[in-house]
Amino acid sequence: MRVYLLFGFILLITHSTFAQKQKRQHYYTQIQGIYGKPIIYSDSLGSTLETPFFAGNFRLGVQTNGEKNQDQFLGFPKYGIGLFHANLNNIDTLGNPWAAYVFFEAPIFRSGNFSLNYDAALGLGWGFSEYDSITNNQNDLIGSDITAYFSIGLMAEYRISPRVSANAGMSFIHFSNGTLQTPNKGMNLYAGNIGLSYYFQRPTTNSYKPASLKKQDFQKITKYNEMDFTYSISGKTTNKEYGRGPEYFVSSFVMDFYRRYHWVGKLGGGIDLIYDSSLKEDYTEEVSASKFMFVGVHIGHELIISKVSLIGNIGTYIYKGTPAKGSFFFRVGLKYYATKNIYANLTLKTANGFRADFIEFGLGYRLSFEK
Repeated sequence: MRVYLLFGFILLITHSTFAQKQKRQHYYTQIQGIYGKPIIYSDSLGSTLETPFFAGNFRLGVQTNGEKNQDQFLGFPKYGIGLFHANLNNIDTLGNPWAAYVFFEAPIFRSGNFSLNYDAALGLGWGFSEYDSITNNQNDLIGSDITAYFSIGLMAEYRISPRVSANAGMSFIHFSNGTLQTPNKGMNLYAGNIGLSYYFQRPTTNSYKPASLKKQDFQKITKYNEMDFTYSISGKTTNKEYGRGPEYFVSSFVMDFYRRYHWVGKLGGGIDLIYDSSLKEDYTEEVSASKFMFVGVHIGHELIISKVSLIGNIGTYIYKGTPAKGSFFFRVGLKYYATKNIYANLTLKTANGFRADFIEFGLGYRLSFEK
């Protein structure tokens, strides 16, 4: 069920990416070769992870041309969907993972045909040889063959011709269960890449013209306030039993107050109500459900990219039913606005600082106080 929710979220963003007005359709495709090494923090896979790996990326994306105000302020970004595949040189213990993802790429610096870009991707991974107490007990990194996928990096690009560009860069890649199954150390990879991009002609013409990246004057946004209400559910396992341990229900209700201060941003804060039944394992007898309740407060920001927003929160607890989860937490993830006021939510909440607590699959409603 959780896999279908994650896959459905990716499909929603894919539809948002490519169901654009005709004049925004500057499509391109990209292929990349990738070479790198895993970051070793395993108790039993040290020698296995010392071997370099090879991988590849295939992407289909859109080069924005500034039609939307956000595109102007973000420097005419690119976004789209991609497919990643790696050969980790040990299919029995680690597998050879795949990932389907959505990506966002925007310039840090641009001059003529050259640009230096930052690049981020989020999606769904599969194809791991997951932990098994009998057949694969060496894999203390990944507890399931389905994982979350995340990458971030830098990419230099040079436009060779109107249709073709070359690129090279470096990236950090992370696969994680997000506590959906244990073990949950996750797999981290660092890599270099090199590739080519090809830009297609517009569907309604017989010739190709690159997207115009000229700044335009836009009216300043009218600043306003809003409230967001998000309810999320998920499942969670613990480290008590690796592999096929019991799965517990977790949920969160988040109420945010935001100030829309810019075309690309909202800033504010909110309240978190959290229920985590996995904490039953801390007790040997039946206890009240209030022991599994937490109330938190946080400050947050949304970076708005078309119908998709990147969420970032940092918070602390003002009530804890039990002394767990540490003193502060983070939340990172995405919102997809299906309508102006209704959105889907996919976020990772942490505990004890940066340790994964659980993945939130949610729906929300936005109440705007626009004048």
